[in-house]
Amino acid sequence: MEDRDMEEMERMETVPMGSGSKEQLFEKGHPVIRELKRIPEIIFEEQIAMLPSSAIPVKSLFARKQMDHYHVDSLILKKIAMQVLHILRQLSECHIYPGIIDLQDLYVDMNNSQYGVVLLHPEKFQLLTFEQDYEWYPEDERIFGDAVLFDEKMQQIADNRLIYKILVASARGNVKVKKIKTEADYSELFYNILSEEWKQIFERRELCSYEKLQQLLEDSIQIEEEFARMTKESLDEKSEQKKQEKTEQFQIKKENEGEEEQFALFVILRTELDNSKKISKMLYLLQDELELENTLLGHSCQQAFVFGNGAVQVKKFQRYHKDFRCQFPQVIREYSAGEALIIGTDLLQEKKEELLLKNKGEKQQFYLYILMDGRIKNDQLFQIALTKLKKVREEGVELKLRMVDNIYCEACQKLKDVVEDTQRCC
Repeated sequence: MEDRDMEEMERMETVPMGSGSKEQLFEKGHPVIRELKRIPEIIFEEQIAMLPSSAIPVKSLFARKQMDHYHVDSLILKKIAMQVLHILRQLSECHIYPGIIDLQDLYVDMNNSQYGVVLLHPEKFQLLTFEQDYEWYPEDERIFGDAVLFDEKMQQIADNRLIYKILVASARGNVKVKKIKTEADYSELFYNILSEEWKQIFERRELCSYEKLQQLLEDSIQIEEEFARMTKESLDEKSEQKKQEKTEQFQIKKENEGEEEQFALFVILRTELDNSKKISKMLYLLQDELELENTLLGHSCQQAFVFGNGAVQVKKFQRYHKDFRCQFPQVIREYSAGEALIIGTDLLQEKKEELLLKNKGEKQQFYLYILMDGRIKNDQLFQIALTKLKKVREEGVELKLRMVDNIYCEACQKLKDVVEDTQRCC
């Protein structure tokens, strides 16, 4: 009798499929909707306002600026994929096949160390006999043809492709199709660092179970976390050793030389016009090194900066406060490397002449740091700059060339011939 009553209640709460609509499923609380509401990561319309401000669409995360801003690496992508897989598994266990999930509807909390993910807009899902509320399939989803309703196998295919897109940071499914550019600048990079097991799965379009995907992700995350830990320990050990060696060198130098005033000029030859990350990191490391040296030696130091944004700009020599770091805008306009070098050498000579007129008797040391993040033009202005660099070198200025990567160009080679101290930085 009790069982019969329960069945009758369930029947009364169920919307008849013959005359119902998807809207009625939500309005009247059909059992399939109650199943969705039991999944905490499924966010309904009335809950969207409760999302933290740090939650952003996964699709927007794949833009280059966002990648740089959040320092997204393959480990972060795998953690996001793991969270997404958790949602997909819960839907599968409920025998709910939502169809193609838009990366725009997946939100990730970038302030959460586990990168918690939620899925919005369940009203778009395929539910029971109601197809997805998509007017069209994205071009790269034509694999599904003209299918109206997804079954269990089709859903697995769609979910496999979704995990693939996350791991290579691309909203497109055809990342490996030759000569086709992807939405994310880093897609090829992320693909190349995948393990061979992952690559074989994606290249063969192998259909993986949720269990296998989870195991692969868990193994990959564990390996990368262990590698990251070992790398950090190694870097910390080397950094401490280097710091100790420098301290000893500086103590000896201090005893032998006494107080000295330093003048460090940084000439920034930036070619990454929409990304300041590399050049900023290089400059910060050099400023860190300079600050440590002067602290240990008890020397005073003035810094100056020559950089560009359409036109060449200058920050003249002055003593900056401890921990000062020169900031650059993320996006700039192209400027002349030759002009920047000319202005930099002129600035140094002006400072030397100024000190000479003041009859400064203290020991002084001049450094000219040239920072590069890409190829520069070997034009007429650059040729003039080379002559000026040779002259200031002969006058006792130490020239130092620092590059983000090994850069091969005619102008770069000529710089290396003039500058004795050339290093790859970062």
